Amino acid sequence: MPEASYPHPVTVLDSRSSRAQVGPRVVGDLAWYGERWQRWDGKKWKAALYSLQPDVLRAQAAPPTWPELPAHRLDRVLALAVERHVMDHGGTVIHEGPHGPVLGYPKTVNHLLYAVLTVLTFGIGAFFWLLAVLERREERIQLQVDKWGHVWGQRGASV
Repeated sequence: MPEASYPHPVTVLDSRSSRAQVGPRVVGDLAWYGERWQRWDGKKWKAALYSLQPDVLRAQAAPPTWPELPAHRLDRVLALAVERHVMDHGGTVIHEGPHGPVLGYPKTVNHLLYAVLTVLTFGIGAFFWLLAVLERREERIQLQVDKWGHVWGQRGASV
C-alpha cells in the first residue's frame, strides 16, 4: 500500500521502565502509570517502542475501548518499526518468527577504557581486553504488535 494511505505516521515513544505493580504479572499485561499505558515484558514495565495511535497510550481510557486496526495496518507498523530499529539503532533481523521478528544488537567493547587500563597496568590489561573482545555477546529483542497498532519489545537472552 502506498504511504499516503496511512494518515497517522509511526510515532517513536520514549521507552523507560516504571515502578512495579503489586500482584502476579503475566507477560503482556497492560497497566496505567500516571502518564501512559505500559506493558509487562517479564522483567519490567515498558512503554511501547512505536505506535500508530500514540494518543491512545497517553489517554487513561481502558484497552477494551481502544479502536482495533485491520491486519494490513498492523503488518505495516511492524515493518516500519523493524526498519527504524535496523536503520537508527543498528539492529540486525535474525529471525522472522510467528510471534514477530527477532532483532540482534551486538554489545560494544569500550576500547578506550581497555587501552588506558593496558597502559596503566603495564600490559596486563591487554589480556582482559582480549577476553572482552572474544566474549562479546549479542542482545536480542523480539518485536510484537498488538491489535491496536502498538509495537512492544520483548527482551530475549543474550547470546
